[in-house]
Amino acid sequence: MESLSFGRRVDITADTESADTYHHHTFVKKSFHRPTFCHHCTEMLWGITKQGLTCEVCNFVSHERCLYNIVTPCSSVASDRIKEPVPHTWSDPVQARKKFCNVCRRKFDDGVLLRCEVCEYYAHLGCLDFVVSDCRKCSNYEESKEMGEKKFVHHWREGNLPPSGKCALCKCKCGTTECLSSMKCSWCWTMAHCGCYKQLPQSCNYGALAEILMPRSCLSMPVTNASVKADLASKGKLKKFWLDAIKAPKPKKVKTPRARPVSDAHVNQQARRRYLKANMMENSAETRAKDDETGKECQPVPMTDYNYAHGLLRQESDVSMIEAGLFCACPDKPCPDKADGQIVKIYDGYIALSKRNFKTIQVQKDATIQQMIEAALRAYLIKDEASNYYLSSVSDTDGEITEKRLSELDNLTSLTKVSMGKAPSLFLRYEDKDTRRGTIKVFSGDPDTTSVPRPISINSHISVEEVIEMALHKFRIDDGDPNDYSLMEVVLDKGVQERVMERYECPWPQLLKARRNSLKQMKQTRYYLRKNEQPTMELARMYVGSLPINLSEFKYKQIIQKMLDEDSMFASIDMVYAQYGSACVSFSDHEAAVKAYKILKDTTYEDKLLTVLFIPEIHLDKLPEDHCPLLVFVNTRSGGCQGIDVQDALRKMLNPHQVFDLDQGGPLPGLHVFSQLKEYKALICGGDGTVGWVLSCLDDIGQESVCSSPPIAVLPLGTGNDLSRVLKWGGGYQQGDDLYQMLQTVMEAEEVKLDRWTVVFEPEGKHTEIDNKSNSSNSSSGDDMPNLFVMNNYFGIGIDADLCLGFHNAREEKPEKFNNRVYNKIVYLRQGMQKLGRKTNCRELNKEILIDVDNKRLKLPTLEGILILNISSWGSGADPWGSSDTQDEFQRASHDDGMLEIIGLTGVMHLGQIQGSLRNGIRLAQASHIRISMKTDMPVQVDGEPWMQLSGEVVVSRSALQATMLKKRKHRIARRNTEPAISGDSAAQRDQAKLVAVNSEEIAQI
Repeated sequence: MESLSFGRRVDITADTESADTYHHHTFVKKSFHRPTFCHHCTEMLWGITKQGLTCEVCNFVSHERCLYNIVTPCSSVASDRIKEPVPHTWSDPVQARKKFCNVCRRKFDDGVLLRCEVCEYYAHLGCLDFVVSDCRKCSNYEESKEMGEKKFVHHWREGNLPPSGKCALCKCKCGTTECLSSMKCSWCWTMAHCGCYKQLPQSCNYGALAEILMPRSCLSMPVTNASVKADLASKGKLKKFWLDAIKAPKPKKVKTPRARPVSDAHVNQQARRRYLKANMMENSAETRAKDDETGKECQPVPMTDYNYAHGLLRQESDVSMIEAGLFCACPDKPCPDKADGQIVKIYDGYIALSKRNFKTIQVQKDATIQQMIEAALRAYLIKDEASNYYLSSVSDTDGEITEKRLSELDNLTSLTKVSMGKAPSLFLRYEDKDTRRGTIKVFSGDPDTTSVPRPISINSHISVEEVIEMALHKFRIDDGDPNDYSLMEVVLDKGVQERVMERYECPWPQLLKARRNSLKQMKQTRYYLRKNEQPTMELARMYVGSLPINLSEFKYKQIIQKMLDEDSMFASIDMVYAQYGSACVSFSDHEAAVKAYKILKDTTYEDKLLTVLFIPEIHLDKLPEDHCPLLVFVNTRSGGCQGIDVQDALRKMLNPHQVFDLDQGGPLPGLHVFSQLKEYKALICGGDGTVGWVLSCLDDIGQESVCSSPPIAVLPLGTGNDLSRVLKWGGGYQQGDDLYQMLQTVMEAEEVKLDRWTVVFEPEGKHTEIDNKSNSSNSSSGDDMPNLFVMNNYFGIGIDADLCLGFHNAREEKPEKFNNRVYNKIVYLRQGMQKLGRKTNCRELNKEILIDVDNKRLKLPTLEGILILNISSWGSGADPWGSSDTQDEFQRASHDDGMLEIIGLTGVMHLGQIQGSLRNGIRLAQASHIRISMKTDMPVQVDGEPWMQLSGEVVVSRSALQATMLKKRKHRIARRNTEPAISGDSAAQRDQAKLVAVNSEEIAQI
């Protein structure tokens, strides 16, 4: 029986016991003193006292009426609900607001967090040990399955939805910024309430972006760039973060309990202690802190499990800070006075003790052992009976660790005396009532099956081969041969670690040993029954760049082989791009690929650090015919920090393997991956220079690609963005623009052609040959002067190029200041104001140059600058050519008519008038072939790249390479007929009016 309550469909006949058993929340009634919202229905909790329920482990808040309809499992058992674990790709520690931790469900209030770069998963730094490895699996190629056999389901992620999100089932608002609630599919972006998403179809069709999204079934990437990254702490990212964060004056040193040698770990501990103390010492002991939910004030008290999830204190060297009472602990219950409470360090095994990685709990001084066990289980997010565990004291004498089990007669006061006033250190142990036998759960290795894990009873003598036989019987695979199956051990500890077990191994003794070493790691160990299939030759493909240019394939192979050893040797070289000094290599052994990556990423060749990254492989036989994937390039250096934000957003909306960072190898890796596709589109996120960079690279490798000229759209992130203005993509991306809507617009955009032109420079007295590989470089000296450019937008000589050169020199001098579009335009304005009233080297330019257009000499008036336009936009949206006139001898300017517009500029004031749309430039000619003779050195610029050009000749001619661009369509706005009815209308007029109204409604629905 279902009921529609508060816009959410809920099951009012749900079984109480089964719901509580399945989701494992530990609810207690609580009084909230601030507006608090239910994490299930997103409605506010009303009342004076005891308004709702909260989970003691994961802080889940619920109405009493929603208790039996909860579908969100507790964080203590969330990992057990994941059948096919996928590790997250963590970003560097960042700060964010209005986001919620997916582990402890608390809000980030100017706190430090970790964000998954692939899915919408957020976590505190201290909650990293308890994250659920349920990230999106972006490459899932299976050679044995046909295209129609593979079914894809939604990948639901809880919370952190946009406030305007609406439920796909009940059409009510489900997005909220008040709590962690509601669900969203990471693939199709379908949103729904927690009580509604279970009733939606399980299959996922990738949503509105299905046409341009690269399906994961056609991608294979056995070794990803995320998997080769070391753990966050082992790479030193946390250490670097804490060291960079310390900007306050160092307080007095705190004496450590015992001397220890100086090491990287010790430096990390000292840095974090100084950082935390510098930030917390500002609040004196009289300063009162407020709880985020209760609003009650409490005195600063020692560190607790709540603060551990937010404060990152886990090392023994932080004990002095904990005991000093410098941290405010605000658990769900009111904080006791420091004299009434005591903190205890809890270890879950020998591994935690060796790493000094403990959890802290706060209990009353008269607390019983049973209460301490319950608090320790909550600290480690273990949902189990407290009677199955016990505590033992830890002592370290001369490097020998001894432990003593605590009895019910022991108390906390005696433990504190033994530890000489410090926080007592205790082991949390499992009560081994019968060590001879136990139960393990075996999961099915087929990801397409929906079967639940099967419990199997084993003892110390049962081997893996016997476990496989029992698992086949449990899964009702009676005709299966045990020799065709294997048992895989998977540990979900800070990622996913897999190991195929030998058939003679006995799992139960290994689990007992793992329990002694780490109770948490033992809880995160699971087993999979997988069939031994014929191994597929999925090669790990790697891109290696920054090598010397213009070498042979054999030479590149020899260079890379000398850098690697025998254990990391590649199988073959797929492709060599000699003009860019890059090569793509393949590895048949995945472990060798990882070793090669670790060697090459820190290797320099000819004083240049190599660019190394893994790239995916597209299998065309698995790609649907109606799909036209979108290849995305993002220039993360464009638009200040906008490029990084755009890249993160696009990787979440699309498949991350189709979004490439131009800072990692340039356009080559992405173009190589898509080189075998017959049809695809491209999106370039950057300025006009970025677009020219990608087009030039596409020209060089277009002959080796199946699709040599894909249609290209532009997301403007630069300063001028003139090409994007002409193509109707706007003058610049603004923070908060809807990128999802922009991707839908790319799907509907129309294809147009863009003429491209070759600009050849011939210095006086020298004859230079055309060199295609130098078209993307520029210089200011005669020896290194480029002799050929490919022009897409415009070419300038004189005053315009002089201003552009001044801006370029200022940016080269202080590049850190030029990270804002408005600031860049202010610098341009300042450069122009400085030129007013001053004599420049561009005066009477008409006497220093001669121009021939289509083999005819052009008569020039008095000028200071020349502009040659291919598009009708210049200088951030200005139109120097102006609109066409019927009486004018010139034609309307267009970017695909095979003609260039030549415009004269009289000075800086003229430039300002053109920018303000007060005046147009001086129309000189329209031509398809231009030759310019310069009698002296002059500033020139091609597509915004300026330099001083030596005297000589410049030839501008049409290139045979014409680019295919995407132009944004104009959408008609459907208006409702509001005109009053006219008496005496005929029947035909009335029928026509009805037809217009019907068409307007259909357009509005679309």
